[in-house]
Amino acid sequence: MLFKKGILSLLACTAGASGAHIRNRDTTSVFLLAGDSTTAKQTNGGGGWGEGFKNFTINSPSFAVNYGHNGATTSSFISGGDWETVLSAASQHSASKTVYVTIQFGHNDQKLSDFVETYKSNLRRMISDVESRNAIPIIVTSISRRKYGSNGTIKDTLADWAGYAISIANEGGTMYIDLWKNSVEYLEKIGETAARKLDLKSGDATHLNGNGSIVFGRMVMDLLCEKSAAIKAVAKQNEKMSGDIQAGRPIF
Repeated sequence: MLFKKGILSLLACTAGASGAHIRNRDTTSVFLLAGDSTTAKQTNGGGGWGEGFKNFTINSPSFAVNYGHNGATTSSFISGGDWETVLSAASQHSASKTVYVTIQFGHNDQKLSDFVETYKSNLRRMISDVESRNAIPIIVTSISRRKYGSNGTIKDTLADWAGYAISIANEGGTMYIDLWKNSVEYLEKIGETAARKLDLKSGDATHLNGNGSIVFGRMVMDLLCEKSAAIKAVAKQNEKMSGDIQAGRPIF
């Protein structure tokens, strides 16, 4: 009986400490965006969905910081110091806020020879690193390139890499969204003429201009809201744009 009372007392103390930690967190959520140029802000060398997500889909006081790096692979993002910067920010904010770290790579990893297992290993490490900072990792599959075949379908080579990312997420029950699949479906519905209006510049079917960032930033948030009620609670809704994306209607 004394042993049982001791165990119950220990559990009560543990629950109390956990509850205190939760109560000490405010209602602010922080989104830290890790990725390559298809996440990064619009520049001559790149442009992705991150800025549209950061600036148009989150209600204050919640916020996002875009750490997307042009030309990055999972390996270079880690070895070059970008990943440590993300982790430091996660540690800083997670004591009082809910921190989400989105992880989207693949465009540049796929260009390297014999890189599949390295890619998978790096994603496993990133997930573990984020969790060790008391933050929530989210795997985001690579956004599709806007390259069309003669029949109007998207001709992209990222399907396997999206599959690799999802497989790693599924290993440990990590949250993920399939941006690749959903972006392909949307691009095929709107057609090439409308898709060209989202290009960073003429001839660039990979990077997004400001309008493209808004469209796909909204898509990312909508997909996250489907997966997480907590994220939906801090999201700035745009029912018209979300409806247009779901229906496959051009927005710009």
